[in-house]
Parts: sequence; C-alpha cells; structure tokens
Amino acid sequence: MNSVVMESSVQEKKMHYPVMTEKHLADRWQVSLKTLRRWRLDGEGPAWHKLFRQVRYHDADILEFEQRSAQHLMTMLGITRDFKPAEPEATLGQGLGADAESHYFTAKEIAQAASLPTHFFRDQTERHRKRVPHLMLVGNLRFSLPAILAWEIDNSVRGNAAAAAVDEIESPATPSEPAKRWFEIVREQDAAQFDSAP
Repeated sequence: MNSVVMESSVQEKKMHYPVMTEKHLADRWQVSLKTLRRWRLDGEGPAWHKLFRQVRYHDADILEFEQRSAQHLMTMLGITRDFKPAEPEATLGQGLGADAESHYFTAKEIAQAASLPTHFFRDQTERHRKRVPHLMLVGNLRFSLPAILAWEIDNSVRGNAAAAAVDEIESPATPSEPAKRWFEIVREQDAAQFDSAP
C-alpha cells in the first residue's frame, strides 16, 4: 500500500526528471541494453554521462540525436525539407513541473523519481561522500527534485568510448557464482561423512 501511495504522490505532481537510465532509453527505442552498450563502445548513439558508476542519458542529448537521425533519414529518402519535431525541444532542467520546486520527497520517492539507487539518499555516509543535497525537516530527511537534478548535472562526467571500454572490462560478462555457504564447504571437505548412507 505504501509503494502505491509513494508512486501516486510522484505521479500526482506530473514531474518529469530529464535524465534517463540505459534501461529507460532501451525501452523507449525498443533496443536491447547490449545494443546501447555496443554503441557506447563504438562511440555511436547519443551522448551519455556517468554519475559515479551509473550510466545516464540526458533528455536534451536524446532529443538532439533523434532529430539528427530523422534529418539523416529524410535526406537519404530525398526529402529536402528540415525535420521539425512534434514536441517542442526541452532543455535540461525544464519539465520538472510547477510543484517540483515546492515539494519535498523522501529518500525512497526521490530515488524512484530520479531513477537512482536508494542508498545514495538513505545512507548518511553515501550522502556526505557524494555531497547529495538534502534537508532535515524536524528530524525528517527530505530531498528537492530540482536540487537533485542540479547535483546530478554538476557531478556527471560526459562519457566516451574509452570510458565505456573500462566499464565493459570492470563489469564481467557473466555474473560471478554466489559464495558457498558454510555447510557446502564442510560437505566438500568431508564428503564421506555427510554423503555416507546410514
């Protein structure tokens, strides 16, 4: 019930956080995450950014890439007019909604609205280390969406193919096996004792 209330409070404000995760962009374009990762390695696709270890795509970069791609397609088809997007161009920071400036969110709500890990906001050590802007309102931890957006922009680093290659090396292609439990280790060490029939 609480998650429904939290989602509705974010949706009621009709706020759009102008930064996407790679999953959001893959869903938007109906491509696989693997395709987006390959594009980053090859230096293709829209500009991307890193916020600590998180890959992020800014709406302005996505719209610019979509417009450039549509113009290229029209040129290839022999259409000589300029491509005009159906939606007006949004700049980063616009579109948060009128209530965004006056509304404060809990750690869980801000993590959901910004599509960032909850520990960035809940963990006091992480907040201080990453300098996450927050307020303590009578002992309650709260966050402002415009302040979080400004913090993200200030702390983002524009990605490039070299950074994508480093990420690919650091993240294994196959997940590592889970650590063995104590009884599995003991069983391996003394298989005869555990596996003997009575």
